[in-house]
Amino acid sequence: FVSETSDQFMVGHAQASYYRLLLESGVRIWRYPDPWILHSKHFTVDDTAAVIGSSNMDMRSFSLNYEISMIMLGPEIVADMRTIEDRYRAISKELTLDEWLKRSAGKKYLDNVFRLTSALQ
Repeated sequence: FVSETSDQFMVGHAQASYYRLLLESGVRIWRYPDPWILHSKHFTVDDTAAVIGSSNMDMRSFSLNYEISMIMLGPEIVADMRTIEDRYRAISKELTLDEWLKRSAGKKYLDNVFRLTSALQ
């Protein structure tokens, strides 16, 4: 899940620059509606693992910031996390690759420019 609109201009565009690769790889991206910002940091993998923590998925968080993530294994914890995800999904809209490829040239340009600075943000 990502917020439909980021609360940080540069970070939002840097993040968005990876959506095409993620979508082409089979990752499903759900956009949480405006005006809210969803800042949850968790995900589930199949029915076996759940990950939750403070870390953003970027090189700065992995290398410079003091962050932590916990991997939890087992169908019970995954089911609990999926219940939370289902609540988010109920009001979110799934982003498709076709929709993403149709965004404006200006947005594509900004995404790529700010991707260059993603390690600095």
